Amino acid sequence: MKPQQMLEVAVVLERTAAPNHWEDWQFRVVDVVPDEGAFGRQPRCMHDDGKTSRWLYPGFSVGLFADECKGYFLNLTSGRPAWFVSWQVDAADPSMATLTGVGVSYIEADRRMTADERVDNIPLEPELCEWLRVFTNEHFRPDSARKVRAMSFLSPEERERQSSQVAAPPAGTVADTAPVPVATSDAQMRNEALRRMFHTDPHFRSSDGLNVAVDEVFEVEGSAQGRQRKIQQARALGMLDDELVDQERPDAGLPPKPAA
Repeated sequence: MKPQQMLEVAVVLERTAAPNHWEDWQFRVVDVVPDEGAFGRQPRCMHDDGKTSRWLYPGFSVGLFADECKGYFLNLTSGRPAWFVSWQVDAADPSMATLTGVGVSYIEADRRMTADERVDNIPLEPELCEWLRVFTNEHFRPDSARKVRAMSFLSPEERERQSSQVAAPPAGTVADTAPVPVATSDAQMRNEALRRMFHTDPHFRSSDGLNVAVDEVFEVEGSAQGRQRKIQQARALGMLDDELVDQERPDAGLPPKPAA
């Protein structure tokens, strides 16, 4: 697609020799400047002190396309509109970087990063933000709502699944007026939740790690020893961080042991 607007720019790249023990060269994009044709077409060194050098890469065209407006919109609304400069280390000469593109589309920058290119961002000047904003407002068309497939085209299983996903009941219905258990303390609230979980969650319907019959489960859980065993299992799994203050001990109600 032919771009509807075009801008010529050049990129200033900084190169640092041996920045640390792990890298021989480090590259960083420091500026994007207008290119009026006086820079030529080949990269040129503007400064080099033996450690740090700056290179000018001219001849980049930044076009605005109507089908990229969503990427422009994301850039403008990011809070920090920016140029996106993509580059790669030259495979033949690791001391040089090859610039692969300059743009202002957030989505295009994401595509280049997905393709294993490195992307630096430089703040976009206010006058260029306005240039991009005007174009985006003129051509941006938000995504339309996705059409819902008719139920007649769905399988019976899918139709049943969608039907079961009902919305929450409106205010004033049973869900809003059902009584809520009142707990006098955080410890009692936690203990009540654990009791409910032990009696309803099939994951906890086991005794000493072995599956048992339903009758045995209720018999075990109905006794003080069974409840204490469940609490010990929960503590071993890291579900309890302190003692349960109101749990009945297994030996509660039994006559005291005679003194030795």
